[in-house]
Amino acid sequence: MFVLLTQILLWLLIGIVLYYLFLRLIPKVYFTWLGGALVFAFIILSFLNPTARVVSLAWAVLSFPLRPLGLSILLLAVSLRSGLAKVNGNLVAATLAILLVFSLPITAYWLTVQSQQSVFETISRLGDPVPDPNTVRAIVILGDGITPSDPVYQTRQRFGSTEDGFGAILTSRLLYGAQLYRDQVGQGNNPLVIVSAGPQPEIRQDDIPEADAVRDFLINNGVSSDRILIDSRGVSARTSGVQVLRLLSERGFAPTAETVVVVAPAVSIRRILSTFADLGVRAIPRPTDVFAFQMTDGGEAALSSLIPNVEALTVSSRVIEEYLTSIYYFLRGWLSETCCVTF
Repeated sequence: MFVLLTQILLWLLIGIVLYYLFLRLIPKVYFTWLGGALVFAFIILSFLNPTARVVSLAWAVLSFPLRPLGLSILLLAVSLRSGLAKVNGNLVAATLAILLVFSLPITAYWLTVQSQQSVFETISRLGDPVPDPNTVRAIVILGDGITPSDPVYQTRQRFGSTEDGFGAILTSRLLYGAQLYRDQVGQGNNPLVIVSAGPQPEIRQDDIPEADAVRDFLINNGVSSDRILIDSRGVSARTSGVQVLRLLSERGFAPTAETVVVVAPAVSIRRILSTFADLGVRAIPRPTDVFAFQMTDGGEAALSSLIPNVEALTVSSRVIEEYLTSIYYFLRGWLSETCCVTF
């Protein structure tokens, strides 16, 4: 009952905030019909087809004003409503403050420490850093689609090379997943390796299909070809979890006795584990893409940590996006209460 009440209150709060923000930009006579229709259509679609990519995209659009850059753009737009000659100085000052704070490396450092600390505390409570080979059924490698801003994030990838055509982030996770597989084989286990990478941009110099390219990459790094499964339909943590459960269930997966190892970014892995737990899959975290900042002795920030830069704004926005996405997953009922309590 408490969880349901919290979800209802959050829905009401989000609705009020969005109503206020859009009312400042759209004339009231148009907002009443346009805003109401859009919000109503989004809610209906999210429940009729919760895994549709358009729902994730709609959430990304609706939550845009709640992110540092989105809120800054919104405030600047509102400050110019009366023209350049009558700019609202208070809103411009607020915009400057938001961009300044979230562009500071020390702010990004604090946000990522808060986000990643619980992950590493959980791993330390698990004891042995090597998962039990008697229970691990699969190693799951999640691609860029599970990041907070899915599926938009897939449009801004960095590539390691044009030969394989994978994003640099996915390449590092594939290498880590292959290493975990070799460790398991060394202990007498032969788990599946499931790659849920979502669609990857086509920049390869050959005509090798995406799934075959991933498979070849893993084989070249020591993974047996008959243990590789590719899921190209998982474009979010939820859809990836559903597809992983389907693939495992088809092969006699025993949720109460077996586990999976999940390779995913540290900033998102808490939500991912909770999502998997909600689907009935027990997952052991193996975080990647860990953010770190160089600090001086004594815990005080170096001078460079007080100089705004684009990288810090990107990291801060990434953490904020993860918080917003976690709220969305909570509102949808996609997070396990048990996992959230014990994690």
